[in-house]
Amino acid sequence: MASALERRETHSAHTVARPLTGRATASTRSHPQAFIVLALLALVTSSCASPSIATEGQRLASSLEAYAQQQLAHDDLSDWDRAVIEKASRTGTVSQADYDEGADNFEACLNSAGLRWTRTRLLNGVVEFQPPPGLGATGSDDNAALIQAQCYQSTYAYTQDFFGLQQANPELLADFSLAAVNCLKKAAVVDDDFTADDFDKVVGAHDSPVADWPFDVSDPRAQTCLYSLGYAVVTDAK
Repeated sequence: MASALERRETHSAHTVARPLTGRATASTRSHPQAFIVLALLALVTSSCASPSIATEGQRLASSLEAYAQQQLAHDDLSDWDRAVIEKASRTGTVSQADYDEGADNFEACLNSAGLRWTRTRLLNGVVEFQPPPGLGATGSDDNAALIQAQCYQSTYAYTQDFFGLQQANPELLADFSLAAVNCLKKAAVVDDDFTADDFDKVVGAHDSPVADWPFDVSDPRAQTCLYSLGYAVVTDAK
């Protein structure tokens, strides 16, 4: 059994967003050959010292309002998505209520196609959807992936992308490794001297035992940061 940390594609890369299968659990930590690969917070810490959050470097946009304007330039937003993102272009935020409605729409679309996914609210309000083993009874993995992509695109794909950035990468850093490190520091998951290079080394360590990882990916705080930024822990039987 091997575990991997992957990053799903998002509209930040001008592709269709999709979640990944499998969540880290306590049992994942017992597998000696678990490894990490790269694919596709509003948390208050109790520490008196402020973490060294990096804000320099290329940004996706100058502000959340500007980022929403960028999203509106795409021609594949659903009508629902467009209405929410147009509001965000004026206010600089997607409300929890609007986001939850989008998640409801996505889940209803999956259910209508016979897909039953597990829904979990993370610590920052982002909703994580995970498919069951075998992706339900609708057919092949390819068929389920197609249904999933269609449901995302027809409901809240851009809102999901915006809300995740709003909650976990408000600086709109284009370097998602740096954004992940910032979020993990704010959540007190990693030490203040943990860097984006350290994160990239972990992501690229295909044969690294889970026990050697510098942070616990099963920690709800880590799950919140990683999933919000497009990362997920997947487990594959070997």
